[in-house]
Amino acid sequence: MKTTQKALAILAALAIIITVFAACTPQTTGTVNIKSPDDFYGHTIAVQNGTTSFELITAQNENRGDKDKITVSAYEDVKDCFKELSAGRVDAVYVDSVVAAYYTQGTDSADYNRVWLDKTGEPLGIGLRKSSTELAAAIEAALDTLYVNGKLKEIALKVFGDDFTAGTRTATTAPEIPNVPDSDLKKAGKLTVGCEIAYPPMEYKQDDGKTPMGFDIDLAKAIAEVLGLEVEFVDTAWTGIEAGLRNKQYDCIISSYSITEARQEVFYQTKPYINQAQCIVVYAGTAVPEPSSGTP
Repeated sequence: MKTTQKALAILAALAIIITVFAACTPQTTGTVNIKSPDDFYGHTIAVQNGTTSFELITAQNENRGDKDKITVSAYEDVKDCFKELSAGRVDAVYVDSVVAAYYTQGTDSADYNRVWLDKTGEPLGIGLRKSSTELAAAIEAALDTLYVNGKLKEIALKVFGDDFTAGTRTATTAPEIPNVPDSDLKKAGKLTVGCEIAYPPMEYKQDDGKTPMGFDIDLAKAIAEVLGLEVEFVDTAWTGIEAGLRNKQYDCIISSYSITEARQEVFYQTKPYINQAQCIVVYAGTAVPEPSSGTP
């Protein structure tokens, strides 16, 4: 009797170990074949909360009716989307192409494949309160200056290895920079910038966990320099970033802020400074086709 109980206990323990091991082992087996958002149904897709990707996939599910839905795994931090993809707990990440470039062209690029790029571009702009008319004019002029003198392209090449800023603005000569009145700034002589510093390669922190870096960080510093101002970054959760601008916690949003009609009804958005698009990334072990072409 004791021998039987011991054997059963050993088998139970082995079952627990196998279950735990299976839960920790990536489940991606190479059988997932996602070529576009049309293939999301029946799969688990990771997106970041509050982003265009989240809005699009939510609308896609709503339009599905009673048919099989997409299982949407939404995270506050985009890095968690890729962690879940590596762990095999999601089948794909639906994300901005500038972020996809970071993961598919960086040091861990062997782990990920880009399988789809929307042909419709999604330009990014800087967000301000509509009452900040003079500051908005100054920032527009600063962006034109950085476009004409090549600084925008320089930052893009450094961060992405590609010029996602090409064709975003029409300026051919550097404009005169309007004076920036102190009344438009929270602190005289300082531009405060709201951004979610957890969205590589656009804005994230160095290995010290404190120092911000990325495309939007370099852009904000360059704008402030043109305007003769210091710059201060206010790290803000993406889901509350517009509320922070509305409540005057900072002067503007420079944080992968897509230009949309809905946002323009509430805030002022500058002309684009970078073009990007929606993109799908899968784990490298997944059977995938070649990436489709489109506007980055």
